[in-house]
Amino acid sequence: MIAKGVHLTLDTVKKYLVSLVGRELITNEYTPIFQCDDSKKFFTLPNEIFLLNLPPSAFMVYAYLLLIEDRRTHTCHPSYNTIAAETGMTKNTTMKNISNLLDAGLITMEHSSYFDKRGMKWKGNNLYTILPAQIAVDQFHQRQLDQLGLDAARRRVRKRQDEYDRRHPRTALCTPAVPDPAPAA
Repeated sequence: MIAKGVHLTLDTVKKYLVSLVGRELITNEYTPIFQCDDSKKFFTLPNEIFLLNLPPSAFMVYAYLLLIEDRRTHTCHPSYNTIAAETGMTKNTTMKNISNLLDAGLITMEHSSYFDKRGMKWKGNNLYTILPAQIAVDQFHQRQLDQLGLDAARRRVRKRQDEYDRRHPRTALCTPAVPDPAPAA
């Protein structure tokens, strides 16, 4: 697929990709590895997430999670309050956007807890795992295809129902009975 996009043979593309992996410019999954001399953190936002019809505030939460994620494990564990404070949203809006990202398949979330020095169990921050955007896009497209299939089935049923109704007209249940006209004398 990459070879067609750059108009090279498959062997040539493989040779270049192996070279880039060897020089540690990309990962084995062909994700770029960026190195910054001034040690500032930055990240890329995958183009594919723009296909998912997410609200703008969900993009902001996703971008924040990408900013603070551990690049090796693709995980982070901020609290709802921290995400809300850093993005300028309310806690409830943050929670709704996390739910949108979960539904879209961009992240997973695990609840955590910890024990203090006295042995008391407390709720910890959630652990978020950033998933590859392509998985979320594939799931989105599959949901769209499933919906198209349901819509087509509904149209077929409606068409059959209309045809049946045309062939077998029904009278209303509450229509008054029409008395026979009296014979003329």
